[in-house]
Amino acid sequence: MQDQDHLFEERLNDYISGTITEKEKAELFSLVGGSERYRQQYNSAVKLHALLHIPVLEAEKEDGYRRFSRRLSRESGMKKNGFAVWMRFTAAAVVLMALTSVLSVYLYENRQGGRKEVLCETVVPLGSQTKIRLPDSSVVVLNAGSVLKYPATFGKKERNVYLEGEGYFKVAKNREKAFLVYAGDTRVKVTGTVFNVRSYPDDEQTEVDLIEGGVHVSVGEKGVFLKPNERALYNRKSGSLERQSYETYKSALWTTGKLSFVNASFREILKEIERKYNVKIHVMSPQVENEYFSGTIHADMALQEVFNFIDVDKKYVFESSGNTILLKDR
Repeated sequence: MQDQDHLFEERLNDYISGTITEKEKAELFSLVGGSERYRQQYNSAVKLHALLHIPVLEAEKEDGYRRFSRRLSRESGMKKNGFAVWMRFTAAAVVLMALTSVLSVYLYENRQGGRKEVLCETVVPLGSQTKIRLPDSSVVVLNAGSVLKYPATFGKKERNVYLEGEGYFKVAKNREKAFLVYAGDTRVKVTGTVFNVRSYPDDEQTEVDLIEGGVHVSVGEKGVFLKPNERALYNRKSGSLERQSYETYKSALWTTGKLSFVNASFREILKEIERKYNVKIHVMSPQVENEYFSGTIHADMALQEVFNFIDVDKKYVFESSGNTILLKDR
């Protein structure tokens, strides 16, 4: 019995963190279906995980954690050793969330149908990345400062997600249910493929880079089909939607901690550095507007090393004060 409790604890932890395999998921639900105690613990775990991440509770997370833990322990009537296991699980869930992302569940009113549906939202803080597995087994890696939303009913009738920021998608194949990514005005439609979408609010354009498979990218009545090593660029100011050839694997290097640039403006590079290192850079040099750069910033480079790397001609001075950087002419 003790071994079975240990197996249940492991499978529940993996399920909540999104790292569970299909085989392990089958084991978990077999345990839940065969035990009323496991079913109560499972339901309480899922409920607590959602409640702990509702935005209203974020400011009072510690108090909320203790309050919900006490209430759930009374409701489920768990034994002493079971409660110890439960406390370890909930503590791990809170730590995981704090280190990677914030998950919230809330009501969203659909603009087209006027109906309300529950959306799950993952918010990635600056200076970090997170990886999530969707209910259909598709995997999404989210870059710093990104937000991903998807319905709690995801996969039952449709597979729709809403992205703000940057995401690397590895979509599980399902020809019966298309996978749709909505990024601002841009829609990406696939059935199973690997691609990268970049759509930060302060960027001038949305980029979709296809690595494997095929996708259809559309904005209003405009649309383009992409093959591997092609990208779609949507300019938000002009409204143009273009298809270009590109070494699209470079667009996903950020998932390994690297930043790769090809003739990118200094302004674009500074934005990326702000997100990756969670700093604010104030530019006090007019020269920056005419600077362009090609190269790769590696994952293990410290911030000062990055500045030395991109400022090879020693034109600038970078003055640090906490999380604020002043960029001046030398």
